[in-house]
Amino acid sequence: MIDWKSYRDLYPHTTDQLYLNHAAIAPMNTRAQQAIMEFMKLRLGKHVEFWPEALDKKAYFVELIAKLLHVHQDSIALTSNTSAGLNILALGLSWKPGDRILLNNFEFPSNVIPFQNLQRLGVEIDFVSHRNGKIDLEDIKKAIHPNTKLLSISFVEFLNGYRNDMKTLGDICRENELIFSVDAIQGLGALDLNAKETNIDFLSSGGHKWLMWPAGLGFVYISPRIFDQLYPAQAGWMSLDVPFDFFNYQQPLAPNARRFEPGVFSTISIMGSTATLEMMLEIGLDNIEKKILGNTQYLITELIERGYKLYTDPTPERQSGIVTFYHPEAEAVFNYLKENRVTVSLREGMIRVSPHFYHDQQDLEKFLKILGDFKG
Repeated sequence: MIDWKSYRDLYPHTTDQLYLNHAAIAPMNTRAQQAIMEFMKLRLGKHVEFWPEALDKKAYFVELIAKLLHVHQDSIALTSNTSAGLNILALGLSWKPGDRILLNNFEFPSNVIPFQNLQRLGVEIDFVSHRNGKIDLEDIKKAIHPNTKLLSISFVEFLNGYRNDMKTLGDICRENELIFSVDAIQGLGALDLNAKETNIDFLSSGGHKWLMWPAGLGFVYISPRIFDQLYPAQAGWMSLDVPFDFFNYQQPLAPNARRFEPGVFSTISIMGSTATLEMMLEIGLDNIEKKILGNTQYLITELIERGYKLYTDPTPERQSGIVTFYHPEAEAVFNYLKENRVTVSLREGMIRVSPHFYHDQQDLEKFLKILGDFKG
């Protein structure tokens, strides 16, 4: 039996506000705070350099990320954010004029701009149009061209929480010999994802949303299937097989995904992120997913009963941690909620709500009550 209250108590903000905005940026927890403070104490005193220990901490952190994705640690490289990770893929592949990339017009720009940037090389971008916030698999199949080389899509769409079918998309990509790329930032930390079983070739994610890490730290997963196809467009001393063999300029690159990490990483961010990821694995990814989807279903049911029109697909297998709904006075509602210490997002004239595992039904009831108290 999970003691959810003990984990909720790790988030002090819950005592005086209702934060329902993890699809934007997540709050910190006291385990992360303690880890960061201990690190700062060491750096302020006897362990100013801290470098050998930092390498060990980073290696352990990568192991935890591998557990998160159910893959081998050699396939993980750290980045600063989702966009930086997707640029590793976009700039690392060999492109020729006429190659095509398949996207959709419902993506956050991070999963569009790195690929559009390749148009200068003669690469063509095809967009599948969403159907009222849904990405239809048949539309994707029809849009595949003989010259299509890569499909990139979000695990969960940022605006309405639409959960794309990773397994079927992976199968479609294998059948058509496409590279399958995933922007996972709106899913990881809320939903369990097995990158190997879903045939994902490349995955990029920042950690400041559902994973609840400090902003400015992320990672990529590069499958063994495409590893040799990727050239490290940005390489540095840490990309080398033996980084501390300083004058051996001719040595090979690291034989694993570390070759895509050119230099020094943010150790302080890793300290806080490690503590949080340890906590999530301790709870269990499946338990977190069940808790979050339970919150989602409750919100969907209650909002519909109250007469609100959803932009989120209510189909269970398409649900994530995000619930988005229409309101004729959305901006005024957003401001009213903020005045009452309830934080959500105002997106494209709609209200987006994104509670996490430490929220309970009482929190959601409070949100619904304050929402209902709005008089316009």
